[in-house]
Amino acid sequence: MKDLIGYLKKILYLFSLFIIFSPLSNVSAAENFQIYTSFKHTLESDSINTEVVLQIRSDFPKVISYYTASIPIKNLQARCKNLTTNQDLDCTLYHRGSITDILMDLKNAVVRPDSPIEILLTYTTPISEGNTYTMPSKVADTTTNTIVIKYPKEKGEPLWSSDPIENIKSVGENLEVVINKPAYSSISLLFGENVTYRFEISKVFTNSLDGENQTFEIYVPSDTQNQLIIWDKISPLPNSTLLDEDGNYIFKYVVAPDESLDCTVSGYIQMINPVSETLSRSYLTETSGYWSIKNKTEFKRINNYVQKKGINISEDFDSIEELEDINKELFYKYIYQYVIERLNFNKDITLGTINETRLGANALVEAPNDSTATDYADLYIAILRNYQIPARMVVGYISNITGYTADGFYHHWVEYYDDVNKKWIISDPFLEEYFEKNLFGTPFFDHISILKRGKSPVAPKISFFNDSDFIVRSESQESIIPNFDMNSELSFEEYRITNRYLKGYIYISNTGNTAINGYSISKSNIENIQKYLDPVNNLSSKIILPKQSGNLQFNIPIEKLQEGNIFVNITYSNFNLQNKDILIEKEVNSIVPGYLIYIAKILSFFVFVVIAFLIYFLSKIIKKNG
Repeated sequence: MKDLIGYLKKILYLFSLFIIFSPLSNVSAAENFQIYTSFKHTLESDSINTEVVLQIRSDFPKVISYYTASIPIKNLQARCKNLTTNQDLDCTLYHRGSITDILMDLKNAVVRPDSPIEILLTYTTPISEGNTYTMPSKVADTTTNTIVIKYPKEKGEPLWSSDPIENIKSVGENLEVVINKPAYSSISLLFGENVTYRFEISKVFTNSLDGENQTFEIYVPSDTQNQLIIWDKISPLPNSTLLDEDGNYIFKYVVAPDESLDCTVSGYIQMINPVSETLSRSYLTETSGYWSIKNKTEFKRINNYVQKKGINISEDFDSIEELEDINKELFYKYIYQYVIERLNFNKDITLGTINETRLGANALVEAPNDSTATDYADLYIAILRNYQIPARMVVGYISNITGYTADGFYHHWVEYYDDVNKKWIISDPFLEEYFEKNLFGTPFFDHISILKRGKSPVAPKISFFNDSDFIVRSESQESIIPNFDMNSELSFEEYRITNRYLKGYIYISNTGNTAINGYSISKSNIENIQKYLDPVNNLSSKIILPKQSGNLQFNIPIEKLQEGNIFVNITYSNFNLQNKDILIEKEVNSIVPGYLIYIAKILSFFVFVVIAFLIYFLSKIIKKNG
């Protein structure tokens, strides 16, 4: 009997242990507790110190012995403290790839509706040099209420934040950014006057042709309405540099037979707010190929969608020009939302894939599933152009400043022309749906344009894919300043009396660190000098790189010359920089003796008199014979 009683006591003891410890599993904790977190990140010179307060709540009294906090940071080292009892907690860390699990022994703490448990986690993470900070701010299976980011005042206010900032307040020598109820698990802040990247392109060109030269082309990041290129090194300089209709920069290198050429191009990309631009390229609204939808029912579906959103249009509406400005802006947004709702992507898609199978807009309306970033862009452009909205595809690179991925990746997106603000607008419906992040109308400082396609859906093609071909990283130096500068000289060939024209040259040399992508003669004392420019022997493209030079040739009829100086005013331009005027002049008497000019004028007058006399004489003869 005594043994039986002892046996029953042991059973009751074991049963009580089971009752006490049964809520300790992760599943039980998730089902029976409400857990809220608040983050505070303090930016130091080389690290980020983070404090996480976890508040564990329950609708009825409950015992909790252990809790596991999963934080998406690799090899994290954390300390734990129970703020309710002000005692340190025993933490056991488990590292699972990019995630750290923190198992905390809460020693059978009791959670009551009016008495939650608060736990403090503290840890430090290193930061890389730069003006961009990405801070994971999420504990798995919890709700994040607030995020506070503290940093020295000298950094100023953030240039950009991945989540809307609720408040910025001054605290002693620091500023604190407050973000309430963040939508995303990671917060990114950018500081400085602008977002700048350092890029480097490395290519080796090998001519395998037998006995003849071979020309190689590469497309490089170009100046656009959203980015300014500051060139650092171009070795060797290309044999020719072209600017195509879409504004792409093309470097051409000529390699001799059986030889190789190591090419290195490096510089900085400064992201800027879009600048205004006057649009005159009609092909940007043409629909063909991958950007064509033959099924007219699709556009009726779109019009019905827009009508339900509140814009009064007809079922056959097909031009945005019919709308007032306020409705144009709404129409842009609704088309964007339609594309997101119309297409679906494969959850297993690999970001950064450029050469994937491509269906085209016409096929996508019939098969909208498993769409790629290119498919989203194709359908979006086809729809925009149908409504006479200029649109083009961009092939570029997404940097890692927003924390989407550990590294950047190649990508396709769309630019459309906002007729209200006269600006090109970046739009990326695929990225919004993929990362479940509202991106419409946000500044895309992470979108680096490499080339644009407006004329053709398939060309030009990007000329590098390997990691070593194109390297991009965020740059923190504040001393990277664009320098738009050049030299110009006016010269003439020696004049011979048998020549009908005086041959002259405008020599242009780029002495700055930005490209000259436009130039024109704005004024001269030679009337209509533009029509005397030689169309054959002039520069083949309006782009001159740093350390490059070229000549504009013109041929002035001898009778147009005047005594004294010839002067020419040239206006140089870059898409994103203020135009620069340079006045150059040359004494014409030192090239063409004055007496020759008088002789030419006398001869011209003599020829005119002779011709007039002959006409008069012939008319007399005709009348006499008539």
